[in-house]
Amino acid sequence: MAAAPGTRTRRDVWKLPQWDPILLWYAKAVADMQTRPINDPTSWRYQAAIHGYDPSEDPFASPSDTMPSSTEQHTFWSQCQHSSWFFLPWHRMYLVYFEQMVAATVRKLGGPDDWALPYWNYSDAGNPDAFKLPAAFWAASLPDGSPNALNVAARAPNVSGDVGITSAETSLSCVADKLYTGTSSGGHPGFGGPKTTFSHGGGATGALEKTPHGDIHVAVGGNTGLMSLFETAALDPIFWLHHANIDRLWEVWQHRNPGVNVNPVDPDWRNAKGAKFQFHDATGAVQVLIPSQVEDTTASLLGYKYEDIADPLASPPVKPHAPAPAPMGAAIAPLQQPAELVGATAQPHALAAGASTAQVALQPVPTVRGAALTSAPAPTQVYLNLENITGVGRPGAYAVYLNMPVAAASPSQSDPHFAGTLPMFGLGVASSTDLLHEGSGLTYVLDVTHVVAGLKAQGHWDPSTLNVTFVPLRPTGQTPKVQVGRISLYYGD
Repeated sequence: MAAAPGTRTRRDVWKLPQWDPILLWYAKAVADMQTRPINDPTSWRYQAAIHGYDPSEDPFASPSDTMPSSTEQHTFWSQCQHSSWFFLPWHRMYLVYFEQMVAATVRKLGGPDDWALPYWNYSDAGNPDAFKLPAAFWAASLPDGSPNALNVAARAPNVSGDVGITSAETSLSCVADKLYTGTSSGGHPGFGGPKTTFSHGGGATGALEKTPHGDIHVAVGGNTGLMSLFETAALDPIFWLHHANIDRLWEVWQHRNPGVNVNPVDPDWRNAKGAKFQFHDATGAVQVLIPSQVEDTTASLLGYKYEDIADPLASPPVKPHAPAPAPMGAAIAPLQQPAELVGATAQPHALAAGASTAQVALQPVPTVRGAALTSAPAPTQVYLNLENITGVGRPGAYAVYLNMPVAAASPSQSDPHFAGTLPMFGLGVASSTDLLHEGSGLTYVLDVTHVVAGLKAQGHWDPSTLNVTFVPLRPTGQTPKVQVGRISLYYGD
C-alpha cells in the first residue's frame, strides 16, 4: 500500500541541528500550550493528564485552576495502557492527536504546515551521544534569548544532557522477539505484552515496554523528575520524543521479519475488547479508535512515516519505508507453550540501598525440561520472573545478577552474571488499590537462557539453588520502600 499523499516524516532528533526549525517550533508550541488552562483539551497539562493525573503530584496545580468535570476526567484522564497488549496501539493514538495539536499551534504561530514530531533514538550504536538528551532539551534559552520550554528542571542530574543512561537500558534485544502477544504468567510476556482488557498498569509487562521504554523513563526522571511517574511523565517535552521512538520500534519490529513479526489477529486486540480509547483531536472533537485502525502509520488516518526503520540487529535486511504486511493475510506466529515452574521464593524480598540477594530453591529432581537443561547447553528457554513488585516513590532501576560471587562488590553489565534491568516506572500506580488497580504491582520477566548457559559452562550453576542479586543502577543512599513479592524460575519451549 502506497503512503497517503501528504504523509509526514518523523525525523531522528540527533540528525537535526540543535535549533533546527522542527525543534525551534516545538519549543514555541510547547510554551504556547502551557499558557492554556487545564480544562482546555489542547493544553499542555490536559494532554499530560491523559497519560496520568494525580493532583498531589501536579507541579503546576493552582487554587485558580478550573478543572474539567469529574465525568470528563474519568473518561479522558489516566487512560494510558501499560502491562498490556494495548500498550503500543494506545500510545500511537495518543501521539497522533498530540502531534496534531502541536502542528496546529505551530501553524497558528506562523510556522510550517508540515511539522512532525521527531524521535529520540538513544539506541543508535553509530552515535556516541545517543544516550544523552538532545541539546535543545537542556539549553537554557532559545536562540533569541527567550526561555526554552523544552528544558525542564525536574529531571535526573545531568551534565550537558548526560543523565547516566547505560547500554543495558537502551538494549534492543526485544526486537528479536517473534511473538507480539506473550503470556501473563511464567513465560515470555511477548514483544507487545500479554492479553488484557483495559490496563492502566500492573501485571506482566511486554519486552519493549520494559526495555528500553521503562528504563529510559526512570533514567531521565531520576529520583524527583517528571519522567519517573505515570502522572507527570508527559509534562516533560522529551516524553513525546521518547514515545515516538518506541512507536518507531514497533514499525522496526514488524518490518524486520515480515510474515513472522505480526500484530495480533485476535479480534479482542483488533477491536479493543474490554477497552474504549477516546481522545480529543486538534479541533476539540472527540475521536474513538481501536487498534486495527492504527496499524498502518501511512494511512490517511495517521499520515506519517519514520526517517529510519532499518533493522538494528542487522539481519534480515529491511527496505526502509516498505509497507507493513497486511495483518489479516500474514502468517501467524506459533503460540507460546505454557512454561513450567521449577522454583520460587516463599517470602517477599525487600530491595535495599545497596546490593541485596534472594535465594530461590529449585526442584531437586529435574523435570523433563529441567533434565534437558542440566544435560545440554540451554536447549530450552529459562525465564526469571520478578513478580508483584510493590512500593512507593521513585526507586529508579536495578541491575539483576544470577549467582553473583560475593567478592564482586561493583559488578558491571558486562559481567556474565548480569541478567537484565528492573525499571520501576509505574510502580506507585501498579501498587495502588482503587477502581483501576488491584495493587498487584509490576511483574517483569527476564529471559536468562544465555546467562544460565554461560554459568553452566563456567561451573557456576547449581541446579538446586539460585541466588538473585539486585544492585541499584544509580545508588541514592536511601533505602527504597520496595519489595519483590515472588522471585521464580520457569523453563519453557
